[in-house]
Amino acid sequence: MKGYIKRDEEGRPIIDSNGFITISCEDDSLVFQLHLSEIDEKAEQMCFNVNGTDIYIDVYPWEMVENDSENDKVDTSANAEDKANVPSTSKSGNAHFPWCDASTKIFLKEYKLKKEMVKNRILKNMKNAYQEISKSLQDNGFTVSPLQVENRFKTLKRAYKNMIINNRRNGRGKYICSYEQDLDEIFSKNLLSDDTDIKEDYTESESGKITRNHQSQTILTRNATANAETVCNSGKNNEQYARLEAQHMKLIDNLQNYQRMIKSLITKMDNRSKTCNDTQNKILQICMEMHDMQKEAYARAEEQREKANLQREIRNNLLEEMLTILRSRQEA
Repeated sequence: MKGYIKRDEEGRPIIDSNGFITISCEDDSLVFQLHLSEIDEKAEQMCFNVNGTDIYIDVYPWEMVENDSENDKVDTSANAEDKANVPSTSKSGNAHFPWCDASTKIFLKEYKLKKEMVKNRILKNMKNAYQEISKSLQDNGFTVSPLQVENRFKTLKRAYKNMIINNRRNGRGKYICSYEQDLDEIFSKNLLSDDTDIKEDYTESESGKITRNHQSQTILTRNATANAETVCNSGKNNEQYARLEAQHMKLIDNLQNYQRMIKSLITKMDNRSKTCNDTQNKILQICMEMHDMQKEAYARAEEQREKANLQREIRNNLLEEMLTILRSRQEA
């Protein structure tokens, strides 16, 4: 996630009385503060972990109104030669050029090509290389002087060195250097060497010695960088492993709680289902008993009705006999 330093109208960071600056993020709900001691003003970009989220903050330029500090270190003779070859963006050729992503990518591409040309002695020195890079940038629509090209290289080199040195240390702040892949290619052979080695005219007898020195420095630098990256990655991996393990244990506890709740619900549902089945069976049994009682009562009523009919028939027969006897007596 991208973070932004809160600044005043002049582009300067807003610092409170306790030395803290406020960081706002793309997500408006996330705002936090950092102390000045945690920020390296020379770094281009830094990374901070807040609540498990990596926040990337653009630090360079620290103040939007300041120019590249490297501009004060260039000698007047180089400035005069730059003016003679390529027009600068100001009278002194020392104005601040707003480098963008496109111009920086063109610069890095041209720098790698021109550096190889200097090594192969196609170009005399890096001063001529900066002039060629300036012309290439101007051909692409970016009005930039050789001096500004050189200052841009020094700025990127300084940011890259600060990133390498800082990331070897322990702490939660991790530096991120823009265009890191291109800078790795440029500085892979000799991270801490100066470009003055390329500017000088070497004799053929000295070339072999310089090559051996470069190779030995390359091995030492790569080993140191690899060891630093290993330590940094190990600490980071241990921290991530501990965080993942804690999350894993919490997840296991939650799953166990859910499992116990599900078992309890299943037991309650089984008991309720069993109770309902028992009740239904009892009701069915009662209904069957009532049906049997009804059948028995109907059978008894039918039997009594047949007996009553039989008795009624016997009584009628007796009455007829009695009437017959009475009639015969009356006639006699």
